Amino acid sequence: MTTKLAPKASFYLGFLLLLNVFNFAHRQMPISLGYQIETGLGISHAQLGLLIGFAFIVVYSVAGMLFGTVADRWNRPRLIALGLTLWSAATVVSGLSQSFLQIALLRLLVGTGAAVLTPTALGMLADVYRPEKRAFASGVYYGGIPLGAGLSLIVVALLQPVLGWRACFYVVGGAGLLMVPFMLLLKDPPRGGGEAAEAPAVNQAPAAGRSMAEVLGEIVAVARRSPALVASVIGSVIVLWPISALALGVTWLQAERGFTMTQAGLYSGVIFLVAGFLGNIAGGWLSDLCHRRWRGGRLWFLAIAQLVIGPPALAWYVLPKDSVLFYVVWFIGSFAATGYFGPIFATVQDLVPARVRSTMVGVFLLLANIFATGLAPWVAGAIGDATTLTRGLVICTLVGFLSVPFFVFAARRYATDVALVDALPAGSR
Repeated sequence: MTTKLAPKASFYLGFLLLLNVFNFAHRQMPISLGYQIETGLGISHAQLGLLIGFAFIVVYSVAGMLFGTVADRWNRPRLIALGLTLWSAATVVSGLSQSFLQIALLRLLVGTGAAVLTPTALGMLADVYRPEKRAFASGVYYGGIPLGAGLSLIVVALLQPVLGWRACFYVVGGAGLLMVPFMLLLKDPPRGGGEAAEAPAVNQAPAAGRSMAEVLGEIVAVARRSPALVASVIGSVIVLWPISALALGVTWLQAERGFTMTQAGLYSGVIFLVAGFLGNIAGGWLSDLCHRRWRGGRLWFLAIAQLVIGPPALAWYVLPKDSVLFYVVWFIGSFAATGYFGPIFATVQDLVPARVRSTMVGVFLLLANIFATGLAPWVAGAIGDATTLTRGLVICTLVGFLSVPFFVFAARRYATDVALVDALPAGSR
């Protein structure tokens, strides 16, 4: 990509980051308003857990994979606009719910609409950023997690006492609907444009003539000839276990560390908002720096980061809460929790042809959400029920170290497997 295209790339990144902030703000609503929803609809803790937990993750993940294949064949801004309309409208209508069944069905629609964004957006960013800057771009995009989740808590805290919990859904969902016309004005960048560097971009036409089965079949074929891709995916799913288990972190602070509900929520929100966003930026920038200096540099970064950050993450569970170090390692852990996303998504996109990148992101999200985001909190909770939640969270944190050999192997194979992708005929990349 030429210097002339840099402002265009920055515009895409900023706009898609804003959409991701809206995405996670909408997803966070049942967490932010959990007690009010339980009281207002007369539902149990288990039912609330279903609204925000595994059922949402499965629907979101399956839909993400399917929409990833669609994004590799259709106009991507229009597809995102469709998803944005669906998840925002479902959020608005959620405020009208009178029963668990009604809000659960609407939650499924929120998950279905939200699933459009990430596979499609990351595919677009890979087409406007050169390979050596993709981790930074992905990291900035994933800054939507701490920003969206943190802002959701802040907005709810301000609005709910004045307007009530139902109005919070109306306001947040309505704000999302206002973004739809702007999304429709965005142009779909040329596929594979990021590889063009200083040469004129070759617009690879989307695979509109291929069926979904054919697109998924191409992903399977790439995985068979790319051990680096397979090892990267496995290592990434494993490294997300400690992060995913932290969904129970606020509960742990209250149940076993003596924090009040206000303290746990406020401290978690502020620390995650600041440290999480900085972690997204730093993780992407540092891994891109490693990528420019070494073959498979982003994978080496992931392996080293796990070895460096893992011990402080473990220390958080055993340090006394009145210790300064308790808050220091809390900040470090929150910083690191989001720093993995940039290098992970950049790597899995580097190792597949440009025309199936969105599909690859969707497939990865399916695997990561089912086997990490959905499974790790359940395992930690089950161990917590049998012994202590501290032990469950420590065990899930230790699992993260198993990712290191997979990242090291993938780093050693990375250059060879990227060369195989580059050697494909132009129409197959």
